[in-house]
Amino acid sequence: MNRLIIKFAGVLLLLVLLIPTNLAFAAITIRPFLIDETYQPRDSEVKTITLTSDYPSRKAVLYATVNEITVDSEGEIKEFVTPVMTDRTNTVTSWVEITRGRIELMPGEKIEVPLKLKIHPYAEPGEYHVFIGFVETPKRDQAEAVAMAGKADGVIVKITIADDREDSMKISSFLIDRFVTGEDKRLIDIEVENLGDLPSAPKGEIVFYDSRGVEINSVPVNSEGVVIEPGEKASLKSSVPLDDTLGRFKANVTLNYGDKMQASLFDTTSFYMMPMNLLLMVFGSILILSIIVALLFRRMLAGEARDEDGDEVVMYIREGHDANPQDHDIDLKNKA
Repeated sequence: MNRLIIKFAGVLLLLVLLIPTNLAFAAITIRPFLIDETYQPRDSEVKTITLTSDYPSRKAVLYATVNEITVDSEGEIKEFVTPVMTDRTNTVTSWVEITRGRIELMPGEKIEVPLKLKIHPYAEPGEYHVFIGFVETPKRDQAEAVAMAGKADGVIVKITIADDREDSMKISSFLIDRFVTGEDKRLIDIEVENLGDLPSAPKGEIVFYDSRGVEINSVPVNSEGVVIEPGEKASLKSSVPLDDTLGRFKANVTLNYGDKMQASLFDTTSFYMMPMNLLLMVFGSILILSIIVALLFRRMLAGEARDEDGDEVVMYIREGHDANPQDHDIDLKNKA
């Protein structure tokens, strides 16, 4: 009897030692380890994650978690970010759809869990990383806490959004008043239209030349950095910097835009500087000169008119002429 009791106690002890060992090695196998894909905005695809129960005799209950993560240069996870499901252009967790319900695995069972990736229509280019965790726990909030602590097993999903957007802009108009006569006429208006897919802030300068083609001045354009959104137009303002002077001038505008200002726009226009004070001086001088010319012309016409009417006849006697009549001369004097 004692020997039987001893054998039974030995079997119980063996079971106690073996059961924890078996449980320690029992787990859930998750495949694949990594999903690495490149997408375009609006793309969608369904991936499959395979879960296999390695438990020999009991059912496993799991919950899936979704967390954005940051990785280092070697691909190691640095940080788990609190999930944000807002549908934004740079929120990778909002692009991921996976079951939020309870996942049950019977001993030795293998199941496939669909993972749907649906990229935002205006997703910003770049690399995004998200961790799909599978935590064995009876409650979802516990699973999420385990994942945030970095203790969950799962799949790393790397999503690369290719940057196929284009920078394209054009100058719709470059306007300076044809005749700049005062301060209120010095306005320069440059209308720029964004034809591309990226917002841009074009910058540059306007260079002014005189009638001989000599550069005389310049002004910056959009130094404040006005951003033009795709499909929109903006009016960039400036002012003619030339001094009060008369003449014909040419203005050339150059605008650079795009990443590192790699593209350029050009346009040109001509105008006349005619300051009002100088115009008044010129007009006054012309008026006075016209009056003087008119007076001189009138005086000349009056002199010619008197000669034709015979009002006055001017006679001149040549020097050395003998005024005494000779025999052959006709005496016009009345004889008594």
